[in-house]
Amino acid sequence: MTEKIGILAIGHGSKLPYNKEVVTQIAAYIAEKHIDVVIRAGFMENSEPALGEAIAAFSGTGVTKVAAVPVFLTSGLHIEEDIPAILNLDENGCGCLSIDGKEVPLCYAKPLGADELIADLVYRRVEEAL
Repeated sequence: MTEKIGILAIGHGSKLPYNKEVVTQIAAYIAEKHIDVVIRAGFMENSEPALGEAIAAFSGTGVTKVAAVPVFLTSGLHIEEDIPAILNLDENGCGCLSIDGKEVPLCYAKPLGADELIADLVYRRVEEAL
């Protein structure tokens, strides 16, 4: 059986539309570059779809594994407590989702953090500003 990977991109959410637009655009870029994965975006607060709705949107896709990735720069309360509780993760950051009546393994990725790619992007923004 071939694995079909799902990605759950998790954004913070905001009353302002830009936050949702950024997270959904990042998800769209991933989908364009990796056409063999199914990606859904969900938000913790003030934006739709909520995390539970995004998970439900994997229905009918045939995913056999899901990676949940917070589109956050650093860890905080949502990353360390709220999201693991919503996803019912164990101490290793693993769990299962029920999709179409099947238990699908779920792994939780780290937030973006410090990375050379982020540093390059920051420098590009500096160049744009100057």
